[in-house]
Amino acid sequence: MDWIKQLNEVMSYIEENLAGKISHGEIAKIAGCSVYNFQRMFSYIADKPLSEYIRSRRLTLAAFDIINSSERIIDIALKYGYESQDAFSRAFRSFHGILPSMARNEIVQLKSCPKLSFQITIKGENHMNYQIEQWPAFKVMGIANRINTSKAFEIVPKIWENAWKDGTMQKFIDNFPDYRPAGFLGIAAGGQWGDSEDMDYIVAVTNFVDMPECQYIIAPEGMREFSYPAATWAIFEANGELPDAIQKVYKQFYTEWLPNSGYLLSDLPVIECYMQENLQEVWIAVHKNIEGR
Repeated sequence: MDWIKQLNEVMSYIEENLAGKISHGEIAKIAGCSVYNFQRMFSYIADKPLSEYIRSRRLTLAAFDIINSSERIIDIALKYGYESQDAFSRAFRSFHGILPSMARNEIVQLKSCPKLSFQITIKGENHMNYQIEQWPAFKVMGIANRINTSKAFEIVPKIWENAWKDGTMQKFIDNFPDYRPAGFLGIAAGGQWGDSEDMDYIVAVTNFVDMPECQYIIAPEGMREFSYPAATWAIFEANGELPDAIQKVYKQFYTEWLPNSGYLLSDLPVIECYMQENLQEVWIAVHKNIEGR
């Protein structure tokens, strides 16, 4: 229930700041997760990117202002975050199908994007294979790519493509220790509140787990090492064709599993594990919801 409450608090924060600056850092703070993970979660629940939702809400309110007030169009444009009347007019026409001046001077049909709110639904259409594990501290070795948080969805596939081309993946294969989290790892690190504009996307493999029988593998030249603390992880099977198999897990996780689980998200990266023959896992750090939040 508290996860749903956090989501609705984010929606209220966005609504209160449509005519002003919306801080990604504040969104992450309210949601209790990184900006990247919140953007991903939102897209799976709402079936649209967060940036598109905010833009649509602003253009909806801008149309009301044009119809119901005598404010200058340039002032309305600036109010909703557009730097010029031309930029606002292009966005307005793209969304509503007409120019702002037509909305004021003629009887026209306009589009409306309502404010979103979330509630728990229990569908039970598809089961999820998962386990909750107390996993010890571990290290990974790999390559970090500093990227803009808002562009992560378009950049990440290119990072994997380049990793195969530039020899990074071959280095993993040559030094592969086969520890858990297993396989080739995709890790979104950073983007937390206070540092929300940029993040690291890490392509890596696990090179040490804090267990007596585990031998530490030194990272090859040109790779960095990243450490993660002992934590509780919800580990989900995501087997099948990519990207659909992983996207299905995320959608069910955010819309069904998390709201009904009694867990909250922990402030750690989400780890995607890519193994052979369309076998994948998604590792999401969680903690028990104690006393309401």
